[in-house]
Amino acid sequence: MTTQTLKLNQIKTSKDNPRKIFDDKSIEGLAQSIKTDGLLQNLIVQSPKSKRGKHTIICGERRFRALNHLLECGDIDTDFPVNVEIKDDLTSEEILRMATVENVQRENLSPLEEANAIASLIKDGEKLDEIVSQTGLTTSTIRRRLMLLELSPEVTQAFTEGELTLSQAESFALGSHEEQDRVLSQALNGWCDSPEQIKDALIDEKPNVALAIFDTALYEGGYTSDLLAEDKTTYFNDREQFDELQKHAAVKLVDEYSQSHDWAELEEGYFSSWQYEKTEDEGAGGVIVNLRPSGEIEIHKGLIKPEIDESNVVALKPKPKATYSKPLVRYMNMLKCVAVQNAIINNPRKAKEILVAKKLATFKDHPALRYFDDGASYSGSLDSVNEKARVLLSYFGKGDDEATWSDLQGLFQYDVQEAYYAVQLLSDEQLEDIALTLEALEFGTVYLDMLDTYEESVSDHVANALKVDMREQWRPDEAFLKRRNKEQLHGIIQDAGCSLKYGTAQGYKKGELVSSMAKHFAHVLTLESPSKDELKTQFWIPEALQFPAIDLDNVQDENQEQIAA
Repeated sequence: MTTQTLKLNQIKTSKDNPRKIFDDKSIEGLAQSIKTDGLLQNLIVQSPKSKRGKHTIICGERRFRALNHLLECGDIDTDFPVNVEIKDDLTSEEILRMATVENVQRENLSPLEEANAIASLIKDGEKLDEIVSQTGLTTSTIRRRLMLLELSPEVTQAFTEGELTLSQAESFALGSHEEQDRVLSQALNGWCDSPEQIKDALIDEKPNVALAIFDTALYEGGYTSDLLAEDKTTYFNDREQFDELQKHAAVKLVDEYSQSHDWAELEEGYFSSWQYEKTEDEGAGGVIVNLRPSGEIEIHKGLIKPEIDESNVVALKPKPKATYSKPLVRYMNMLKCVAVQNAIINNPRKAKEILVAKKLATFKDHPALRYFDDGASYSGSLDSVNEKARVLLSYFGKGDDEATWSDLQGLFQYDVQEAYYAVQLLSDEQLEDIALTLEALEFGTVYLDMLDTYEESVSDHVANALKVDMREQWRPDEAFLKRRNKEQLHGIIQDAGCSLKYGTAQGYKKGELVSSMAKHFAHVLTLESPSKDELKTQFWIPEALQFPAIDLDNVQDENQEQIAA
């Protein structure tokens, strides 16, 4: 390999470049980049065969076209120097491989261009794993690209012109050329435009009598006639019997062709043209008798088998047609689901098992439960919740004296199946206990950073219906009091009947006052004969802990509006 500088007019493109379509806008963009920053990467070329010939591009035709665009715009002239790497020791197969890999890696070829390039590499003996590593394409993508080579000319044109998507085109490849052309107009007119609908239209029909290459007198099944069709089309009802007779006739056909040609083989499924080359001698070569999934027989004559790695053939072989099409699978699953739903409705016990299994596997705790994990705050209600959690865990032989509600979450970890089998041994009462408890632990205020002042909210309605009184669950503690400023603490002293004890509290530092007030609130609860002020202290709670909460800021705003009015 040598590196040198050539003039632009000493270089030409290669007719063997896998890329046949170039995006003009992309070329213009590349040209602007070269104009600004120069040619950042050399072209790879092959020397001419004659002294006056031009160097042929192996890699870099997009860059060459971009340079020619600059030439047309007058930004450079024909003597513009182009840095190139000259490679004269490459075979035609190596040149094709380099051009293909460069095109795939730099800017995606069209799917059809990729298909033709990949087929050429395979026919030249390239192994599949090498094509995968060099191009970055997966085996699945390569298989799907090669299917595009089986498109009829009409479908190929529709795909090239953007009338069909890639997934639609891949579906068309499942049918014969005649079948593809028949379904094409339906797809373009929107009658069966999804890939699945196209597949069904191509291969899910009953076999037509016209497809049979056997003596129909051997067929013993029934027929269906399409009386609406102009040609009064007739179909075999017994697909299994048709397939057996058709295959037997295809095998006989192979025997006949083997007598008059170099070789003959039966190929069931989809014919892969990329595995073969065509001979130029009429009457020479081999024959493939292709028995398609639709039952149609196609004859491919004049074939030559290139030296293709057998592992490629196995890896890229199209998958056989599924026994059930996806629409049919969906139909049957819908039938089964509704039947099972009906059975569950009539079996309350089974419904409970399913409900509890799903709740156990997908239990999502309310954030309030985790709030107290750091130990900085305390809720007596949480102690009761954890005690109940230990009861539920005991139903499954789990938990200990230190277990908490969070152990319920790790019990089945989104495995509904495991949970379902585990609840089979529980009693109806235990199932109900689990379902109701988990429902309670998921319940609570949604917007936790806002006061719930809406008296019709579900949370407040439930709290009032159950007569929840926060004075039975909580008393002002340090966690609450330290979050209030000095002015707010003075307000609590007055509202909670603590004025005689603290006065204006001027002599206290905040920390001392918070600690003293928390102890005072706790002490007052132990008094058997509290005074009037102490009784007031016992029953005091902030407005925000009522159901619904009272927002003092809004109350003050309303009072000011009334005064102003």
